[in-house]
Amino acid sequence: MTTTAPATPRPSALDAAQQAVDHTRRQLFPFRFERWLVLGCVAFLDQCGRHNGPLGGLRVPGPGGWGGWGGAGPPDQADVSRAVEWLATHAFIVATVAAAVLAAVIAFSAVILWLNSRGVFMYLDNVARGRADFERPWREHAAHAASYFAWSFGLALATLLGILVLAVAAVLAVVALVSGPPGSGLTAGVGLAGILVLFLALIVAASLASLALRDFVAPLQVRAGVGARYAIRLLAALVRTHPGVFAVYVLLKIAFAIGAGIVVMVAACLTCCCALLPVVMQTALQPLFYFERAWSLFLLRQLGYDLVTAGADGR
Repeated sequence: MTTTAPATPRPSALDAAQQAVDHTRRQLFPFRFERWLVLGCVAFLDQCGRHNGPLGGLRVPGPGGWGGWGGAGPPDQADVSRAVEWLATHAFIVATVAAAVLAAVIAFSAVILWLNSRGVFMYLDNVARGRADFERPWREHAAHAASYFAWSFGLALATLLGILVLAVAAVLAVVALVSGPPGSGLTAGVGLAGILVLFLALIVAASLASLALRDFVAPLQVRAGVGARYAIRLLAALVRTHPGVFAVYVLLKIAFAIGAGIVVMVAACLTCCCALLPVVMQTALQPLFYFERAWSLFLLRQLGYDLVTAGADGR
């Protein structure tokens, strides 16, 4: 007689989510304040820069018209001409100030992203091992964090450069729209629409790349003991083999982010915004952060890269 090998369960983002929920319940309950506090501090580093970094803080104009002109409508040709003339006269000063501001932003962003890189591996280690450590994972994953930081910082610079190029193109299109010769308005309008599409595409691509780095590349670095470059190759191979699994994961992650945002807003309202304070939010809402970090780890387990320490998951 021949025996049939048991079928290997197909990877599922939903199953991984359920396993992450069970893991979160085992590790965080019954409630222990000192454990939640340590994990909250580490989670703060893991989140550092993800929303308020060099790509954060963008604001979309509200419905009050062209806010810079007090809602009185777009500038006329005379205004644009005076602005262009002033910029031409003070080009050196403008360029110097802009370069200094850009350098300061990049330097500050580098510090934030370096801290975030260390925090990514610290929180990953704690969630995977079922511990609440600070010093040990800080030292243990320094090399992995350095490699991760290089790619994270490179992604931020590339995205910032793309935004600056699109911003310059948008300014030129607006100038052409306002002060260009008759008949150039349609071309400038089409150009502005194209710039908007490119901007949205850039933001989406950068967000997906950032998600891939944190959720999958960092865990693969730890599991395989490699740098970020090789871990990216491992992830690319997994995505080619299981494209549907990763697509579902991204969609579910978006839905989770929306739900988590609502929870944060409710918590802020109930605590007079105290829940939004750094570390306080990560501590008070630790189950949300813990589950979110564990989710991709259990998906990687299904794909053959298990990081969760035996016993930490109850097995």
